[in-house]
Amino acid sequence: MANRILTGLGYEDRIRSKMGVSDPYLPDNDINQPDCITVAEANIIAQIPEYTTIDKESDLWVYLENAVVLECCILLCPSMSTRLPKKESGEHASYELGTDWSKKKAEFKEEKEETIMKIIDTLFPLNIPHVSGFTVTFPKRGW
Repeated sequence: MANRILTGLGYEDRIRSKMGVSDPYLPDNDINQPDCITVAEANIIAQIPEYTTIDKESDLWVYLENAVVLECCILLCPSMSTRLPKKESGEHASYELGTDWSKKKAEFKEEKEETIMKIIDTLFPLNIPHVSGFTVTFPKRGW
């Protein structure tokens, strides 16, 4: 199935950049699996069914693409601990490489929700009239 939102070239690099990993650890083939990109787009479309009304040259489209990138990151986080090495060592030093991917996943979810709320607030503004909750009255005694 062809992408509906991330249709341009280079979205794989955007996802890798957001996750902070390089191509050998997260190849394009893994990102382009239907379980990743197709599901990510479907999840965002389910939250924003009016996405087709957004102009592709507008800032809202940038937010929409960002939401899909973040959703891909969320879907990829569980597998990242097995993709990346746990330890890196050289001739004179050894380093423990530890990223808490469940924490990163939570950060990606929070950022995605903020991005989706920006889109929804713009597409469907709330027109609530301003009503003051206070009224000034004078004391009135019934005797």
